[in-house]
Amino acid sequence: MAKIEGSRVLITGASSGIGRATAFELAKRGAILAVTARRSKTLRKVSDEIKDAFPEAQAPLSIPSDVSDREDVTRLVKRCVGYLGGIDILINNAGIGVYGNAEMTTLEDFRSVMEVNFFGSVNCILEVLPCMKEIGKGLIINIASVAAMHGIPYMGAYSASKAALVALSQSLRAELAKSGISMMIVYPGYTQTDFFKNEKKVDGARRPAGPYAPARKVARSIIKAIESERPDLVLSLGGKALKFSQSLMPRLVERTMQRIAYKLADKKEA
Repeated sequence: MAKIEGSRVLITGASSGIGRATAFELAKRGAILAVTARRSKTLRKVSDEIKDAFPEAQAPLSIPSDVSDREDVTRLVKRCVGYLGGIDILINNAGIGVYGNAEMTTLEDFRSVMEVNFFGSVNCILEVLPCMKEIGKGLIINIASVAAMHGIPYMGAYSASKAALVALSQSLRAELAKSGISMMIVYPGYTQTDFFKNEKKVDGARRPAGPYAPARKVARSIIKAIESERPDLVLSLGGKALKFSQSLMPRLVERTMQRIAYKLADKKEA
């Protein structure tokens, strides 16, 4: 069983949602944290709340940054290593979305989603890997999505970015197999976060009604996966059903996605 207490952890996208909840759960178990996000005031508030909740623990290092900016990530990791003394666990959680009809989504929006969700994780991985290789161990956790298993209607850019992240994770898992560095892929379903509130909405569809899992529940599942050293974590019944059905009943999955697309379509735009 992997030990969390004393582990040095860098979490991106830590100002809200899954990132924030995971930071609290890790601090509760004695991890030494560095948290980052673009929203500096919100990030500072999270850091202060963790400090107040766990006064006996080392205060989290709070560093605002944009993971899509490689130079920013270089500075981020350098400060983390200086403060923490190294990085044992990297959690790539930062993410954005664009919701709506793919043909109404601009190329700029597609690129923006890829820059944060995929290249942002790439930037962090490339900067952290040398630190982990130096100590001969490490864990990289990439927060993907059920949407990475099969593209979700009206979430084309987001689905594509998360599918790319999964493919990279699988490649790295094989390449790093003998290095002492492990890869974990997490596939959350719909979660109670600010994601849908903050994502850009384009014309063509209504947002799904849910159900939405509490971020704390997702975070606790991630903690259990770290402790049990699981390589993949699929969350939500829908996600598990999709994983099972996709290999055995691919046509059923396609028909289901078509029904979802029809149900969510804005009939005024259709």
